[in-house]
Amino acid sequence: MPRIFSLIVFAFAFCGLLAQHNIIPQPLSFKANNEVFLLNENVGFKSSVSNSETNNFLKRQLGTITGYSFRNESNRNIWLVLLPHDSLRSSEGYFLSVKKDSILIRAFSEKGFAYGIQSLLILYDKNKNAFSGCEIFDEPQYAYRAMHLDVCRHFFGKEVVKQYIGLLAALKMNTLHLHLTDDQGWRIEIKKFPKLTEVGAWRTEKDGSRYGGFFSQQDLKELVAFAAQRQVNIIPEIEIPGHSSAAIAAYPFLSCHGRQIDVPNTWGIKRDIYCPTDSTIQFLKNVLDEVCEIFPSPYIHIGGDEAPKAQWRQSDFVSKLKTEKGLKNFEAVQYYFMNEIEKHLAAKGRRAIGWGEAIKGGVSKDMIVMSWLSKAAGTKAMKLGNAAIMAPRFYCYFDYPQSSKDKLHAIWMTQLPVKKVYRFIPAGRNFLQENKHLLLGGEATVWTEFITNERQLLHQVMPRLAAMSEALWSKEKNYEDFLRRIDSLK
Repeated sequence: MPRIFSLIVFAFAFCGLLAQHNIIPQPLSFKANNEVFLLNENVGFKSSVSNSETNNFLKRQLGTITGYSFRNESNRNIWLVLLPHDSLRSSEGYFLSVKKDSILIRAFSEKGFAYGIQSLLILYDKNKNAFSGCEIFDEPQYAYRAMHLDVCRHFFGKEVVKQYIGLLAALKMNTLHLHLTDDQGWRIEIKKFPKLTEVGAWRTEKDGSRYGGFFSQQDLKELVAFAAQRQVNIIPEIEIPGHSSAAIAAYPFLSCHGRQIDVPNTWGIKRDIYCPTDSTIQFLKNVLDEVCEIFPSPYIHIGGDEAPKAQWRQSDFVSKLKTEKGLKNFEAVQYYFMNEIEKHLAAKGRRAIGWGEAIKGGVSKDMIVMSWLSKAAGTKAMKLGNAAIMAPRFYCYFDYPQSSKDKLHAIWMTQLPVKKVYRFIPAGRNFLQENKHLLLGGEATVWTEFITNERQLLHQVMPRLAAMSEALWSKEKNYEDFLRRIDSLK
């Protein structure tokens, strides 16, 4: 399989710049000058951050595109200074100045350095072996800018995920939401429960073939380190209480019926869900203990969507639990269940994210609500004082076809063209400004029921991911100019 993601990422570094720039997402302020910074083997670095991964990343990237080995100091210098410019307010903001005798990046943090470097790389003119002169002030509109990847319905391995992360970093997206468990496959090694991957990671397809795969804990730690070097945080998702057939196939005691089932080989919402027993809750706490050891993310996604309650309605245990806990309905049972998990995460210094349905039975004050059916759940959550992330499907679901030419599957009727993604506004028209601090940002998602390979995945993601990056980063947007900049990268 060709390394398509890598080619796209490197395309950013090979674009020349004259009077106009090709930076995506659109910077807050850009002023070109007539100066040019020429690269040669004497160019070096000075930085106020010692042993910085960002410094090393810039040296590696410049070495790749020029063939030079850059020293730490030289007469002609690229300066990285951990000192914010007065015009910057965001911890992710940066100031970039390119003149004939120096390049200066100023930022609050390593993230700001990283984004300044990404913009600098786009200014590189391969033919001149030089950077075009300019001055940029830049900072994001939203703090949470995420892309999701479902590796359960079809499995994408470590190298593909690395290329995906590289693409996110090039577009200043700061979060990868990695969907690791679902009905059709469990994709994360849990040492305390080996059957989760021995059984739950594999399914028998309709033609009799065996399909599956999973990440070892070492694989995931490698991905976390790779992403951190590029200032991307990985949020793992462990689905609760629904989308859990693969786990139940491995350990039937997790269900209310206790019967042996197979890992499903069809799509759609499944009836088998976790039973809210003490043993199931302890199982999930043990799983999440290992998840937290792998992922340093301050957020852990615990699902909460599409959990049919038929098996709970038939369960004597759940009926008794409702009475004992004073739970008025089965949605309240789900709240009780998820809240037990949420409290466990809170004790470990982590904050839970749940899909929009998680608020139906009640929501704790610390739950972050990810609104996907529309913006309604997120809006309701903010009225309750909860933080929200907007991922409404008609703007953010990149498994939807881009145009009528895409023939993924007959049930995918809704088209999501690039222009509509570009016009996505997380806040919406009727947004209450007093809730501004509760709106973290937005996320685009890719569900992979009908996406089976890397080439198809890239087709679904680009150029819509570039449009989403600009929708979440840039305050001033111009779609026609965005198309020009996208065309320059082809």
